[in-house]
Amino acid sequence: MPLFSIYFRHFQHSRNRNMANDANTQTTTVIGWHHDADAAFADARATARPVFLYWGAMWCPPCNRLKASVLSQPGFASLGTAFVPLHIDGDAAGAQRAADRLQLRSYPTLVLYRPDGAEITRLPCELTGPRFLHLLQLALAAPLTASESLQAALSGQRALSADEWRLLAWYSWDTDEDQLLAGRDLAATLAILRAACDEPASALRLAWHALHAAVSAKAAPDQHQASAMLLGTLADPQAVLAQVDLVTGYAVDLVRGLTAPQSAPRLALTAAWSDALEQLESSDALSPDDQLSALRVRVRMARLGSPVAGLDAASLNVRIGMALASANDHVRRHQILNTAAGLLVDAGLPDEAEGLLLAAVACSLAPFYFMHNLASVAKKRGDTVAMLDWYQRAWEQSGGPATRLQWGATFLLALLEATPADAGRIGAVAAALLPELEGMLDANCGRNGAQRKRMLSKLIGWNGASEQVEIVRKSLSAHVKE
Repeated sequence: MPLFSIYFRHFQHSRNRNMANDANTQTTTVIGWHHDADAAFADARATARPVFLYWGAMWCPPCNRLKASVLSQPGFASLGTAFVPLHIDGDAAGAQRAADRLQLRSYPTLVLYRPDGAEITRLPCELTGPRFLHLLQLALAAPLTASESLQAALSGQRALSADEWRLLAWYSWDTDEDQLLAGRDLAATLAILRAACDEPASALRLAWHALHAAVSAKAAPDQHQASAMLLGTLADPQAVLAQVDLVTGYAVDLVRGLTAPQSAPRLALTAAWSDALEQLESSDALSPDDQLSALRVRVRMARLGSPVAGLDAASLNVRIGMALASANDHVRRHQILNTAAGLLVDAGLPDEAEGLLLAAVACSLAPFYFMHNLASVAKKRGDTVAMLDWYQRAWEQSGGPATRLQWGATFLLALLEATPADAGRIGAVAAALLPELEGMLDANCGRNGAQRKRMLSKLIGWNGASEQVEIVRKSLSAHVKE
């Protein structure tokens, strides 16, 4: 039976059961979330409690992982009385304006605030449920903000406590939006923190962060020393589990940045990384979707040069089927489907990925999201017609003002890149986008503003002739912030 048919049958068979279970995993049914920032902070001031902010979107796979693995769990609900919960969906009215005010961009972003609005810390969303809850408890009990701890660490005026180091080491540097860094260089700041830290687990995490920041900035760290540190971590199962988000998230960047293709150091590093990832794939401490994420990274390690057994199509399909069978709700399944499709593409199995994605479109809570993935598969295959068709369908079926603008901008930019001579179609899409652009209350805020800048940049560089495009170009030029 074709892979598409197998997955489609699985989805149809479990759909009614999953819809019944979905109510048990929605964040709004676990604790009473505020959805207005002003109301949440007013409640916080009145009750002298901090504010816990979750910024996300319904279609975002990492957001769905977070909701299923953390925010819907009893352990999180049990902490609910200790803070004022605030959930801002990126498509809610005024959400992007609030994002500008609170300096939010990436989905998801998690921030803990004092009642007066000062940030205590930004929390990483990639941690396993128990580790996240432990970190949240530390943050709730913290007498100082991360900013105050950072100032003390950089100035050397006093020694930091072990908990202060933990909050800095587990700070969400990738969603900081310059709130904690405040203009400082990330790699240099992390290097200083690593050198000053005397708490072993935190020092190790800061070392990984600092190395990744240096590699991302095209700096030249000591490759021998860096590889030795990485190999030491990867050889320690407990250290791997403690740093699981970095082991999976930084793998490809660090291997590419520190080693040359086909070199002995690369083969040694990818082999050690693959062994560590294989341990994570079967770890009881990880959820099935996190285990599948580790498998995907192992596939990518194999592509970087380390031959690894057990990554054939049949084996991967079995693992994907097991992960899907574990998903008892649409929220978790959305994350698993996204990871699985990426895994199959990374493994060089685009036909299997396409079949899986077609099944996802039929049964997903956000079908338009997977249409984007189908467009990417078609693009890799060189099928421009199918690629553009999927982008168009994704835009037409998307919902929510910020999402529709993002999906519409992506379709328009794909047209400009793939078929720049098709002035008629480009003009028609631009004309269809114009009413949505002009009707948005927070059109130049947050992610909306970023999408408008993307479109304006491409339209300015387009050499075609279209009256509709010229109208959109003038509208964007008049309103886009510099």
